This record gives sequence, structure tokens and C-alpha cells, in this order.
Amino acid sequence: MSQEAVPVEPHETLYLPMRRRSTSEYMTTPEGTRELHIFFGIKEITIDEPDLLSFGETLLQQDQFRAGSATAWSSGEPYPWERVRELLETLLAEDILSREAPKPSAGSVSHQKFLEAEAQREAPSEPLWWNPDCPRVMERLTGRPLELGFLETVLPVHRVAHPALDAEGRHVGEMNVFPEAMRMKLPTEWRVCPYPGSRYRDEEPMNVTALKSMTRHWKPMLRGVLAVREEFLRHHPLLPDGHWRLGDLHALSYVVLALPTLLLMRANAPVPNGALDPVLSSMFRVTDGVRMMTSYLLLLLEDSLTYDAPMTAAELYRLTEQNNQFLSNRGVCAGPPHMVEEFFETLLDGKPVAGAPLPTAEWDAEIPAAREYGLLGIQLYSLQSNLWSHMCRAHEVIHAALLEVEDEPGSVLGRLREHVERDWPMILLSGLNQSTARALAEVRYGEMYERAQHGLRGFQEDAPHRFQDAFTPAGDEVDEQARSRLRELLRSRAGAPSGTRGDVLDTVADTVAMHLAIERSTLRAMEEAQRQINALLQRPHPARKLSGADLSLNHRLRIGTVLMRPHLLDVLQDELGITFDNTEDATHCH
Repeated sequence: MSQEAVPVEPHETLYLPMRRRSTSEYMTTPEGTRELHIFFGIKEITIDEPDLLSFGETLLQQDQFRAGSATAWSSGEPYPWERVRELLETLLAEDILSREAPKPSAGSVSHQKFLEAEAQREAPSEPLWWNPDCPRVMERLTGRPLELGFLETVLPVHRVAHPALDAEGRHVGEMNVFPEAMRMKLPTEWRVCPYPGSRYRDEEPMNVTALKSMTRHWKPMLRGVLAVREEFLRHHPLLPDGHWRLGDLHALSYVVLALPTLLLMRANAPVPNGALDPVLSSMFRVTDGVRMMTSYLLLLLEDSLTYDAPMTAAELYRLTEQNNQFLSNRGVCAGPPHMVEEFFETLLDGKPVAGAPLPTAEWDAEIPAAREYGLLGIQLYSLQSNLWSHMCRAHEVIHAALLEVEDEPGSVLGRLREHVERDWPMILLSGLNQSTARALAEVRYGEMYERAQHGLRGFQEDAPHRFQDAFTPAGDEVDEQARSRLRELLRSRAGAPSGTRGDVLDTVADTVAMHLAIERSTLRAMEEAQRQINALLQRPHPARKLSGADLSLNHRLRIGTVLMRPHLLDVLQDELGITFDNTEDATHCH
């Protein structure tokens, strides 16, 4: 019988098994009401009745208690038993309280499934690495080669170093390596998380192997972070009150990640795969959590924070805990709270490293170049991400148009509709089926892109690059010819239908043509940023033009992952055999 189905009696002993997983804070509503918010992992309790605040505070002090004793948790007269019973039964129904004493963890079912999947996963037996083998590796992963000089346009800079091995034989990205097909099977020690807060005894354990490495290199890692922070602040000052802008903190984290990536990816004397200083791989892993958290706060579909929102070390920790960002399906953050707090204070406040001064590292001289690399990487990532947002809009228009007609299964319209319906849940999962979400994303990515250019060499204050220009079609003869050609191809494949069916096909053609026109403009901006990266890394820029087919490789790399993104042009290619060749100069549809 379920817990909520049995009335609570005063003599019963109840347990709060996840008390150490709880966090709490008082908030004041716009109306002036003081509320107590209690977080148990992903569950939240809000207490807004003034006389129940002491009930919530006392509850958080209990590992177990006699049900009847809760009547005395009031700051005034004892609570009536019937009122307390109702509260306790609600907490039992939500599995926050339990009638059974906690049992020692024997390992979660979900983690066991992960380990079983790991054992069966196809993984490379030898390391795969981009530099200089990008064409071969990309062809192995996607079926299509790619020149090294276009890699950052396809794969965001913050993920380029993931599959590299450090001198301890660990992937820089540890269990989060992307692309997943480049992750080898490496021995990893797991343990149930003992830290209080949202991670406490979570179903997903923590990676102890990574934690041990981090601990070995802790002080040199903090010194390295301080060195990058100092360089960044020369170009991006703090707010007048000494706080960080949230968007600048995101940019700083990106620059920290860019340092080991640059050392691995430069053309002259790159660090060989398997030789990266573990101090740098530790810097990457711990700072990537800040990048993910700041990106999360900037891009929340509801209640997102602005680029200029002030951020402190304490607030960053609170928000990470409250929003369950210490959790993931690959294991919880392994850093003990005191180490996380020390890292945040070092990164945000410039807290000096305790003990005797540490020597500088050889790679300190590369920090200015890493700052440029990171900022250019932010620009490319912003362009990549906003182009995907535009593709989601095209998906939405085509999805709505196809729903307007009933057509026989197997017909052209029927096949298009079935394909779009298969893809639609992935669009819904992204949240970018909503115009308001797309508009918010465009504002945030625009801020990231335009702020990043302020720290780049050659930036002219009176002639900035506008983010919106990269998504404004030329409206030239190339665009118009592509639209006409697509209309012709779709109608010919469908047997030249008339009436509503013909109109729907024209809508599909026009929507795809508009996306291709937008992509042309974006390709121009992307290639310019990529050209600057290649000059920075002293490697040749490809002789040919960057194409839409190159950008589609990012979608190919995501197949089979939770990050999967359906590509718009696959609908017409898979169902009607229409192929595309799109560059900044020309669009060809066959």
C-alpha cells in the first residue's frame, strides 16, 4: 500500500532520508510575502504561511522523529494534530518523508544500467585525435571528411579538447567526451556522493578517479586559473561594485577552456595527444562546470538572467545547488563543497593560492593567444547556435503547413509529413518551437557575440560587427533563383498538384529557400571568424568555401545522443532525393 494511502498516527516514527540533500532559503515575493523554499534534490517545497515557517525550519533538523512531536514545532501555540497530520501525509506522498529507515546504498539501478551500456558500447581501441588527423577522424565519425581548418566552425571550441588524453591517460572531457564515439573505455572508480546538498546519495555516483587527479594538481590549477583571470580582466573590467557580469564570467570560463585547447590544436609544436599537463586538464574539467552553469542561467527559457546580471562566488554556488546543476546522467560533480567554494572564490574574487608562491608555467606565455581563441570560439558558437534556432523556426512553419492537408500515406506530402512528425519531438525538447524562446536565444547569443569582439585585436569601436547582419539574407538573385528552383523541384516530385496541396508545397519550398538564404549570410560571418582562428593557430585556411554541408556535420555528430538535432534539409533529401550545395556565394538545389 502506498504511503499516502495510510493515515499517519501520532506514535509513528517518520524518517527524512535525504535531510543532508536539502537546501533552503527565504525569498520575498513581489507582494512582500516572506516564503521559505526548501529544495530536496529536484523537489521543491514552498512554505508561505507565516506560522508554518518554524515547522519547515525544524523539519530540516530531523533525521527521524515521532509524528506527534511535530505539533510542538510551532513558534507559538502547538499546532493542531489534524493540521500536522495533513502536512506529514503530503510529505509522505511526495516521498520526502518515509516510514522506513534509510538503507545503505547498494548502487542505483540507473548507474548499473549505465555500466552495462558502457560494457557493451563500441569504443575506439586506440586514441582518436583531431590534430592533424581531422579529415580521417571526421570521415570515420560522419562518413564525410573535413579539413582541420574548418573544425571550430563544426565543433564548438569548448568541446574540441574533449577527446584528447592528458599525461595521466585520461580524456580531458572525462565521461562527457563529445563526440561520444571518440571516448575510449578507461578504468574509472565510482562512489556514492557523501556531500550534503542536492548531490547527497544521488542515484548517479561521482567519478572518484577524476577527483583524485584534481586533488593532486589543486594548487597549480588554481594558480593557472588566476593567471587566465588576470589576462581576461585587462580587457573586460568588472562592474563598478567589483562583481562579475554573468556574461563575462561565461566568457572567462570559455577562455580557460581555450588554453589547453590552443596548446593541443596549434600548428607549430602542438602538445602531442597523451602529453597534456594534468594541471591543464584539471583546469578544463572544473571550469567547464562554470561554463555550463553560466550558459544555463543566460539561456533559461523562463527567468533567464541578463548578460550584465551581477554574479558573486556565493551566488553562483547557491544557484548551482538550487538548480541541480551539480547533477548529471553521467555522475554528479565529485568536488567536495569546500573545494568548489575555493575554486569559485579564486575564479571570481581572485583569492590568492594558500602557501608559498608557485612557479609560473611554460604555457603562461600562451594565455593572451588563448583569450583570442576563446573569444573567437564564442563568436562561432553563437553563430552556430542561432542558426539552429532559425532552423527550428523553419521546422515550425513547415510542420504547421503540412498539418493543414490530409494526404495518402506514401505520397510526397504524406512522406514529408511523416518525416517532420518524427523530428518534431526533438524540436519540442529544445523549447525552440516557441517564437518567444527563439527571440530570447537570439538576444543572448547576440550579446555573447558582440561583447566578445571587444576583446579581439583589430576591433574598431566605430565599426563593430552586428550579430543580426549574419542572419540577414542578401535578397539577391541567388536567393530568388534557389526559391524558384525549389518550387519547381517539389512540384515535379509531387506530380504538379494544384490547389491546397500545391500551396503547401510552395510553403515548404519557400521556407527552405529562406533558411538557405539565411545560412549563406551566416556562412560568410563564420568563415571570417574561422579564418582568424586559423591565423592565430598558424595553420592554413582551406582553399574552398565553407558550406552548409560542413555545418551539417555538427548534426551528424549528435545522432544517437540526447543532444540530437534534426537537420531541415534531411527532410527533402531523404524523402524526395533533393540535394543542396550552399556557400556564401551560391546555392544549388538538385
